[in-house]
Amino acid sequence: MEHFIVSARKYRPQNFEDVVGQQAITNTLENAIRNNHLAQALLFTGPRGVGKTSCARILAKNINQQGVKVSEEEDFAFNIFELDAASNNSVDDIRSLTEQVRIPPQTGKYKVYIIDEVHMLSQAAFNAFLKTLEEPPAHAIFILATTEKHKIIPTILSRCQIFDFKRIGVLDAKNYLKIICEKEKTDEKSIDIMYREFLPITNSRCLVKTFYI
Repeated sequence: MEHFIVSARKYRPQNFEDVVGQQAITNTLENAIRNNHLAQALLFTGPRGVGKTSCARILAKNINQQGVKVSEEEDFAFNIFELDAASNNSVDDIRSLTEQVRIPPQTGKYKVYIIDEVHMLSQAAFNAFLKTLEEPPAHAIFILATTEKHKIIPTILSRCQIFDFKRIGVLDAKNYLKIICEKEKTDEKSIDIMYREFLPITNSRCLVKTFYI
């Protein structure tokens, strides 16, 4: 018996082409990787559920795949480190992370550090992180994600390339749900019902979770 997978997980974007409503940002990131012009510190900011963490994971995977012949199964998972700052926001957590940063990757070119909800870091943690962000090793790339950019100290902001994610339009969400309908062989009329019921909602995660497959 196969395990049931929630639709929000099942259809979470695995590449930039799958990301809905953020084409300007995904194009910029793809071009930066292709031309080797990617900043060492990036800040993804915007409302919840618009693709910040998904884009961070896709970017982290693609960075090491660029220009290298690898199998489709290779995702360089050992090169990607995620820290949830909402529950790991102390100075000790950041010091542990910065100690790892000094160690170069065993495979691939880069080690990527994704810090989600970065605005939740304490003031001491921000200060401890600042030195590493000012002079990062050549093999380290930091991707910070937040819903509240105004809570991040200016010295951190000034050292990041900032990407503002916009709210996903309802029409974009509706069109993507049509694709899901085709894959799941589901009646497309349910999409029209959702479109009317959730017209004010622009959070793609809420829309997909509500779509019971």
